[in-house]
Amino acid sequence: MAQETKRTAKDHTKIGAVIILVISAIVFIPFGGYEVISAFFSNKDVPVFGSYDGKKITYERGSLFTNMTENLAERYKSMGYQIDSNAYYYLFTQAFAETVKDMAYLDSVKSTGYEVPAGAVNRMLLNYYSDENGNYSPKLYNQTDKSTKKSLRESVTKNLQYNRLRDDLLGSSSLFVDGQSLYGIKSNSKEADFINNMGKEKHSFKYVAFNTEDFPKTEAVVWAKKDNHKDKFVKYDLSVVTLDSKDDAEALLKQLNSNEVTFEDAVSEKSTKYYTDSEGKISRPYRYQLEISVPEKADVEKVVSLAQGSLSEVIATSRGFSIFRADGAAKDADLNDSETVDVILTYIKTNEHGYIEDYYSNIAGDFTAQVALYSFEEAAKNFGLNAVQTTAFPVNYGSSSLYSTIPASYGELANLSTNAEVLQKIFALKGGEVSAPVVLSSNVMVFRCTGVLQDSENVDEKRFAANMASVNSSTATQTLMTSDKVVNNVWEAYFTNFAKFGDDKESD
Repeated sequence: MAQETKRTAKDHTKIGAVIILVISAIVFIPFGGYEVISAFFSNKDVPVFGSYDGKKITYERGSLFTNMTENLAERYKSMGYQIDSNAYYYLFTQAFAETVKDMAYLDSVKSTGYEVPAGAVNRMLLNYYSDENGNYSPKLYNQTDKSTKKSLRESVTKNLQYNRLRDDLLGSSSLFVDGQSLYGIKSNSKEADFINNMGKEKHSFKYVAFNTEDFPKTEAVVWAKKDNHKDKFVKYDLSVVTLDSKDDAEALLKQLNSNEVTFEDAVSEKSTKYYTDSEGKISRPYRYQLEISVPEKADVEKVVSLAQGSLSEVIATSRGFSIFRADGAAKDADLNDSETVDVILTYIKTNEHGYIEDYYSNIAGDFTAQVALYSFEEAAKNFGLNAVQTTAFPVNYGSSSLYSTIPASYGELANLSTNAEVLQKIFALKGGEVSAPVVLSSNVMVFRCTGVLQDSENVDEKRFAANMASVNSSTATQTLMTSDKVVNNVWEAYFTNFAKFGDDKESD
């Protein structure tokens, strides 16, 4: 969500809670979310987001998928999140997965011939007709119109059908006997001991981080002077006409050469302007950019060797077919020009990240040498860095919910849980040992192990069973989404319909 980029760890926990809460779309929701989100779609077509077992999943009033989306949207809004255009894809993705699961579970229950007892439905409905003291209110029941009563009964019936299969397969999330969920998958006592012991050993660290985003401009200049890198930033003064058809481009070239059409008119009336501004001037004028636009090296040489004022032959470009015109002389890269250096820096950050990592790894190596002479904190101070002390945490690859994870407060460690190589290196350290420089996301880091402890906390059986039920449910959803019965077109539907909406708005 564009306006929510700086969420706290607590906020992200809330997001996880939202997904857990969305068990079934058949809960009655008296909100107007459909009107809000449907405004972003074309009114001409009903958006189809995919299908399950040949049944289309559509966004239209009253559909299962629409109800799922409304559930999510309203829960986010109730927690203060703004549902903007960047949020919709996330909402639709989650709602689609839950819709597929709902459809699959209900189909499976129906195939068994199971029917929800009327008494069970009535007991659930009591919650909807209860007063402020929790007692059944005949007055509230009588004041409810027939259509709402019918809708509620249908919703509760479907919800109980859904829960029947979920509980039978995965176990009840609230009913336990001797530490085991009443239904579904059971956990062997040795399995529980094994999983609980996985997170017992915890290590604490002190670390420093060299941010590769801080790569200095002076070093960009140093890089540009090596191995003819400077040649990548020769700047060309070119104009371009681009057409989608090669035949059309060749016909246009003949007209240009015979002066039947001016280059300026060709730009204005015929060019797709994939590579230019409105006047036909090339918008990516540096050598390395030209090499991206023109795939064949021989064609690149034809373009850069054009005499001033001359036209190229028709050149196959990455998109379409182009006729280039040399408007002026090429300019060698001026390494004293700040604009040119900025271009070089951007190029290095995009295409030569390994070079930047090597640069900081060498500096980090000097840091570790100083740690041998001074304290970790003193060495950090000498390098202008902050030495961060962590609390103890276990190896938890993939951030399993079954035991504690890496604290979210250490921003530089955000991707540690999915980096097996770095996890292995730093957890191999003994107390007091310092690591060699390691690359983690956009940082080159050095760690020192400051302690190893065994957690004495015992996870109670009920909590363990609830965690296992949550993991099993998540796994069931992920497995179901890989089924051959599922056709997932969420991205295509999202992109296409938002594009239509944008086009419609522009034409108004």
